[in-house]
Amino acid sequence: MKKAYNETWVQNLNLQQITQAWKDKNLITTAQFEQVKTEFPESFYRPGIFVKIGLFLFTLVAGCFFTGFISLFFLDGGGEKSFAVLSILCAACFFFVLEYFIKDRKLFHSGIDNALLYMATGAAIIPIFIIFEDLKIWQYCVFILVIHVFVCLRYADIFTTLIGVIVLYAFFANLMIGFPLGKALLPFAMMIISGIIYSLNRKKLDVYYRDSQTVIEIVALVVFYLGGNYYVVREGNALLADLLSPVAPQIPFSTLFYLLTAAIPLLYVVLGLKNKDRVLLIIGLLITAFSCFTYRYYFDIIPIEVLLSVAGALLIGLAGFCIQYFKTPKFGLTDEKLEKRDLANLEAMLVAHHFGQAPAEKNLEFGGGDFGGGGAGNDY
Repeated sequence: MKKAYNETWVQNLNLQQITQAWKDKNLITTAQFEQVKTEFPESFYRPGIFVKIGLFLFTLVAGCFFTGFISLFFLDGGGEKSFAVLSILCAACFFFVLEYFIKDRKLFHSGIDNALLYMATGAAIIPIFIIFEDLKIWQYCVFILVIHVFVCLRYADIFTTLIGVIVLYAFFANLMIGFPLGKALLPFAMMIISGIIYSLNRKKLDVYYRDSQTVIEIVALVVFYLGGNYYVVREGNALLADLLSPVAPQIPFSTLFYLLTAAIPLLYVVLGLKNKDRVLLIIGLLITAFSCFTYRYYFDIIPIEVLLSVAGALLIGLAGFCIQYFKTPKFGLTDEKLEKRDLANLEAMLVAHHFGQAPAEKNLEFGGGDFGGGGAGNDY
């Protein structure tokens, strides 16, 4: 599918961000950085974060005023059908303006295009619920997924990607809870589906979809953990069974879920450190805290104030030790913040820009350096 934003500019912007990080670390000179910007130009409009928020809110307000004005022509007693037609018309207008602004104003996730995309997508979804009133949840999910797949492939927006992945999980979950055995197997099904999604998402696409792939990775990792978390499974089982008792009843295979609650965070942390995967490591640390909450919720042994004090002291001590220990890189790990190293090593970039062509991602791998394998060692 043809992408909405200029792909060459997206790739050049990514290269400029990488070389900017290198310049900040004095790996390249300002002259070399300016030469890279000249060889790989981009002309996107990308305001600062506060301007972006302001433009986003302003566009939402403008869209509401536009919708209100157009609705004046549909106040003829047509009821829900008129509202469906109004939504379709607004969606078409929002998509048209969005495409025009991207082409003419060269917007790139500037706040304006984000707001227009969300309004257009929402307006396109509303008629589904009006026209098809008696569908099941999984059937609505199919319609919504079709729209979001198109939107994600064309615009690669992280929020619409997030909604699309959540709807995909809702689709499978609604199918599973439709029969008794499905309810019992729902946690395992969510874990299997998450594993499949995570595996498929590991395939490296071009930089255009990098942020979207990160969102999918995060959601898959979190849902995989929640599918095996004892608290989520036990309380969710009671909710699905419409049990209103203060204490949720014990679940089958409770020992297995106790083990998964402890093992999955540990697995994430170990794999994150081993594979130098920051997303996996951060998710592992966060769900470790939720696992502690899970055990604390069902096993109230230590007073909460004592537990928090001891845990806080241990974490502060561990953080201080790691910061000090990894000031000098060890085992390929370092406390130093390393940005934008996922594309290239320095040597390939500097050689490539002399020929006026962007280096191919697949030919640029880590390695060759004495400082963590980034290609910037003293044997460069």
